Amino acid sequence: MNRMRSAGVRAIRVASTISLLMIATVAVAVAQDSAATFASATATGAATGAASLRAEVFVGSDPENYLRYLQTTGRVPGYPWSTRAFSARELDRLIPRDSAHPWRRRLANDGRSIGPVRWDIIDPSAAFRYNTGSPYGNNDGAVWAGRGLTSSVQLGAWVRWGPVSLTLAPSAFIAENRFFNTVPTGLPGGRQFADDRLGGIDRPQRFGASSYSQIDPGQSTLRVDFPFLAFGASTANQGWGPGGEYPLILGNNAAGFPHVFVGSSEPLNIFIGRIHGKVMWGTLAQSDFSTVTGPAEYTSRAEPGTKRFTTGFVMAFQPRGITGLEVGVSRFFHSIWPRSGIPRSYATKAFQGFLKKSLQPDRIPDSPFQEGVDDRGVADNQLVSGFARWVLPRSGFELFGEYGRDDHSVDFRDLLQEPDHSRFYGIGMRKVVAFTPRALTAVRAEIINFQLPQLSRYRGEGEIYIHGLIRQGHTNRGQLLGADVGAGAAAGSTLAVDRFFPHGRWTASWKRDLKGEIGDYLVLGVRRPEAINVTHALGFEMSRFIGAYDLTGGLSLVREFNRYFDADAWNINALLGVRYNLR
Repeated sequence: MNRMRSAGVRAIRVASTISLLMIATVAVAVAQDSAATFASATATGAATGAASLRAEVFVGSDPENYLRYLQTTGRVPGYPWSTRAFSARELDRLIPRDSAHPWRRRLANDGRSIGPVRWDIIDPSAAFRYNTGSPYGNNDGAVWAGRGLTSSVQLGAWVRWGPVSLTLAPSAFIAENRFFNTVPTGLPGGRQFADDRLGGIDRPQRFGASSYSQIDPGQSTLRVDFPFLAFGASTANQGWGPGGEYPLILGNNAAGFPHVFVGSSEPLNIFIGRIHGKVMWGTLAQSDFSTVTGPAEYTSRAEPGTKRFTTGFVMAFQPRGITGLEVGVSRFFHSIWPRSGIPRSYATKAFQGFLKKSLQPDRIPDSPFQEGVDDRGVADNQLVSGFARWVLPRSGFELFGEYGRDDHSVDFRDLLQEPDHSRFYGIGMRKVVAFTPRALTAVRAEIINFQLPQLSRYRGEGEIYIHGLIRQGHTNRGQLLGADVGAGAAAGSTLAVDRFFPHGRWTASWKRDLKGEIGDYLVLGVRRPEAINVTHALGFEMSRFIGAYDLTGGLSLVREFNRYFDADAWNINALLGVRYNLR
């Protein structure tokens, strides 16, 4: 016990030292630049010089968050926000022509020209994360930040020629992945690090016993945008639905996956409103620590295949006469990869019936169900959601919500009786509270919930993001594709304040994530105080644009109650980032 306490004290001291150095670095940079910034702003009214972030409006990025706030003030057109990522053609419409906003120079530059070809560099950046006690971090793409130091880099370039655009933005990271206590699984090899409770998801407690690294194609996309029609191939993250911190279906918590897509290049006018969307087909990978072993293709329920096929669509509709409103639907499938190859039916799988009764039997070998039990749809892990987002014009305010299901209803009667079966939902709001050409201050709040409903007393529940046959669940390479709060039964809430100014930004946040729940109170009538695993995190992050450098520092204090449904634990998460502007 004394050794554990000593180790904890040393870890806190190390984190405190790193945090102080980080804060000191940013403070010195701020002090050095403040006089010049003030003089320049006073004399010319212009922002400090900085390279453009126009080519880096990726899903979940700071410039995307900033543009979303600007849309509520009326400086960005009323464009659907639930079918991201945005193309270069779409950004031409979204970047405000009005220069009276804090980041006008950060978004103004549209690259360099060689004849009809436009191109530019995606500036190199590096980030260093340090966790004192346990893994912590989400919505950071391919990166997995374990205990200790995690270092990541990104760089790239883009080129645009007529309707063709290419973005190459690979990334890489290495996690020190220092030892921390995990729950024994009783499995051999790498599977000892698998999820300790849920067999139907590839979400390792720890990515191995030593350092862990990945090289990823990142936010890379090749696409062709004609009037009305777009198609291409990509490994970039996608943002389906209006959720920011907690996307129900797809966001930027895991690495993007290879896929091809076809859809509208811009919202199409269909008289009663405008419609915008896309269909995609791709492949998903598992981690080296998944409980699924054997061939890549489906063999049996014991060996369902390490490779998965995926398809889905997202569509948003803006009704005529209701300014600022968008409603839509998204649907996402994980499917087994047959040994005989991908059948033609997979091309239209995303549009199959919503009721299990309307489906054809899967007829897969070694069905996980006994004879006589309905096994239609068992070869697919389906998620579907409906959403709405309403931006009140020029008010600085938006409200959004999304309701999802992680299973088919058997028939229409089942849907009417129990619409909350396998349900999960999210609600959020964003409000710009102060806006001038020199500063934008805003607040945002968001929740997600898929805790066990009352229906769990009568029917199997608590299976969000997991699957009985396709045991990787809703993940890619070991990380959740949706909201990173937990799997099975979980919830989350976030409250944050963002402030943007010409030479940087800062964010203060509080997060509460309910990572899981257990217990048998309904059976035994005995309350378990440790039945809820919850984390609270207070965080502050600041970026400064200083000459050729963008510096970022952040610190989060994390308190986890009932970690692994046992003891409480502390963690300090420190962040230091730098971006070098080559222009």
